[in-house]
Amino acid sequence: MSTDPLLQPYQLKHLTLRNRILITSHEPAYPEDGMPKDRYRAYHVERAKAGVALTMTAGSASVSRDSPPVFNNILAWKDEVVGHMKKLARECHDEGCAVMIQLTHLGRRTRWDKGDWLPVVSPGYEREPAHRAFPKKMEDWDIARIIEDYGDAAERMTAAGLDGIELEAYGHLLDQFFSPLTNDQDAPYGGDLDNRMRFAFDVLREVRRRCGEEFLVGVRYSGDECLPGGFGKADGMAMSQKLKDSELVDFLNVVRGHIDTDPGLTDVIPIQGMRNAPHLDFAGEIRAATNFPTFHAAKIPDVATARHAIASGKLDMVGMTRAHMADPHIVAKVLRGEEDRIRPCVGANYCLDRIYQGGMALCLHNPATGRELEQPQDGGYAGVDLCGLRGAIDVPGVCVPRQKNSRGKADHLEKVGLKFRGAVVVLGADKSAARVVLRCRAGVAEDAENLRIRAAVEWRDVGNPAATLLAQLVDVLIDRGDMRRVPIRPLLLTEEGVGHASGHGGNLSESRFKSIRI
Repeated sequence: MSTDPLLQPYQLKHLTLRNRILITSHEPAYPEDGMPKDRYRAYHVERAKAGVALTMTAGSASVSRDSPPVFNNILAWKDEVVGHMKKLARECHDEGCAVMIQLTHLGRRTRWDKGDWLPVVSPGYEREPAHRAFPKKMEDWDIARIIEDYGDAAERMTAAGLDGIELEAYGHLLDQFFSPLTNDQDAPYGGDLDNRMRFAFDVLREVRRRCGEEFLVGVRYSGDECLPGGFGKADGMAMSQKLKDSELVDFLNVVRGHIDTDPGLTDVIPIQGMRNAPHLDFAGEIRAATNFPTFHAAKIPDVATARHAIASGKLDMVGMTRAHMADPHIVAKVLRGEEDRIRPCVGANYCLDRIYQGGMALCLHNPATGRELEQPQDGGYAGVDLCGLRGAIDVPGVCVPRQKNSRGKADHLEKVGLKFRGAVVVLGADKSAARVVLRCRAGVAEDAENLRIRAAVEWRDVGNPAATLLAQLVDVLIDRGDMRRVPIRPLLLTEEGVGHASGHGGNLSESRFKSIRI
């Protein structure tokens, strides 16, 4: 068993998470008509396949009609969300990944001219600088109605088979009650800290009443507003302890700062040029003070920092959210010992810029993110990179040349459907029937000693006998330690030559390509 701290399982109540890496809630703006349909589902399933332990959807899903998203969020107040979330959860569960969703009421963090043009509500009259709507101060019936809306939305997620939910409590309505800057309520919902937290606890009690004790519930909240007149670190520590002592939550997901202005948002979600993991030590202080399951994410883009967060005991689960937009296969590459091949998130924040301009989140470093249906991620095909081969390898129907010819290419060998011929390998004795074609370049390294063969195969085509033969070869080479897996673009054979496949990854025979003569 691996001794890597990141790869150790974690027990969260009754749920065993297979490692310590999660994708925290975020909204890539992929919903269609407010629903997480195929594009949304494919995005999360891709990361589940690659080994992430927990994926949290939505950032955040709206629980009420008077919480209209300012960009494309999931509408959790609609019953039809159940079917879509059920399908997403089932497919992620099939890959061994737990699923949660973040629920919220935006409060003042929206606009009056979105959705049904309903009044924006908040515990006070202070408008948010970012969205600039003047809110209506909530009355008793508003409070009662929204508490019930939270319960309804949580119950829908229970029906969908999710493992749990997270309530968003920084910048949104729950946090607007927490903060003395935005809470103008009289008792019992305004005044001291206990009163300002009362609304959140009423919501949590309603969720527990609807969903039961086995349904996991957490809160993502700011432990320090970092604003004059707001709640500070001391209040944040007290809030953390009160949440734990309530026995209404199963984990804390900690951030630090405020998001009501662009500079504030940038401190919470740091960009390129700002230091990595700026709030990790603060989250670690909360975990140390509460001794309670603690999650955290804020510009933790690399495996080394994530590993430190777990190994040092600062966190129980570490969020690598934007990092998984840049490379959804982080966990798989860690498992294979290929951390050097992880595509890095550089913090350009093109993903966030896109959604704030009304588009869907895309990644500067990974054009396949958000386009998993049209453009498979590079793990859709298993490739092999064979270096330093010595001697022949005997596999049923397969052999590797011992010698290279004078041109530095493999001598012509032919055996049971596999042909090594110069720089090209053709799978299948019948060229017209070969759906999977490998183009192997046999080159000479600078020391003239290594034979390097690069190949790609569509593993899904298990019925292809040539693919089966190659799989046997790959298994032997892995066992020998002569190779490591690398992503290679799949190739197709035509009468004109060998072509690059493009389009959908599931059926190469229907792909369109440009022929390349060899």
